[in-house]
Amino acid sequence: MYPTRATVDCRSACAKVNLSLLVGPLRDDGYHNIWTVFAPVTLCDEIEFALSACAPGGVRPSLLVQCPGVSQSDNLATRALRSLEDETGWYLGGFVNIQKVIPPASGLGGGSSDAAAALRAGVEAIEAAGGPSTSEDALRKIARRLGADVAFFLDARPSVGRGVGDLLEPLSLPEIPLVLLLPQEELSAAEVYQTYDGVASSESPASFQARYRIGEMSWRSLSDAWTSSDLGLQAAVMQAAGLLMNDLEVACLHILPSLKGRRDALIHQGALGAIVSGSGPTVFGVFASAEEADGACAKLRAVGHEAHRAATLAGSFASA
Repeated sequence: MYPTRATVDCRSACAKVNLSLLVGPLRDDGYHNIWTVFAPVTLCDEIEFALSACAPGGVRPSLLVQCPGVSQSDNLATRALRSLEDETGWYLGGFVNIQKVIPPASGLGGGSSDAAAALRAGVEAIEAAGGPSTSEDALRKIARRLGADVAFFLDARPSVGRGVGDLLEPLSLPEIPLVLLLPQEELSAAEVYQTYDGVASSESPASFQARYRIGEMSWRSLSDAWTSSDLGLQAAVMQAAGLLMNDLEVACLHILPSLKGRRDALIHQGALGAIVSGSGPTVFGVFASAEEADGACAKLRAVGHEAHRAATLAGSFASA
């Protein structure tokens, strides 16, 4: 059976920030349990898909995944499509052209977002060719095997993440004005976690649970108040800024001490709060209004920072 004729499909793959990130003790398997608040943001990669699909048994079609600075074999989008082939038994061919805007290894989840978009595009190509449907549960299982952030980006919306970040529950949050200070450097998440284990104080599971329950209660309270309209936009943004936290920041600053200067620069320009996102090294600041964020972004660019104006997204990016 020959592959179907492919048409070009252009999609956006959004970044994320971690508004809070608490890290539990090291587990026996070498991983950490975490508790985090994910929020999708308006910074996006742009991806062209032209995928075809065919049943096994014939000639396997060629698949080309292009992304500046990343080999096809190392690209998480390639792994996502190959994992989908393993799940369905069908072959995917054609090309994927990823135009990077989200810096790699920056704590913004760009590669994971690209992979989630590839999974969605691959499912549609297989179904269009008459192949099997892939359930949401099966898709989430594939995503979790690829990485915790991939599971989030399948339906990117403000969410609490538990486990290794792949157990997700939605939150209702406003669109929060941000300024991102995008890095020139890259930070490996593995290196950051290894450094964290060396420089952070050890914590008992009970202490971690107590801390994340406080965080859970605080963010749920904000979510409930925003949903019921008990809080106006500015009050909600101010409350969110007061809840910013990242346990991995100590490790990021240990590896790249210059991040403190970037964080301080955001505060100096009026940010209500500023932290490193995820495993860094992107630093972001929360601002009281879009106008204040615009002004701060312009001033930070004027003194040499790679500043990007952004905002969190209040709903599901997948349905936007």
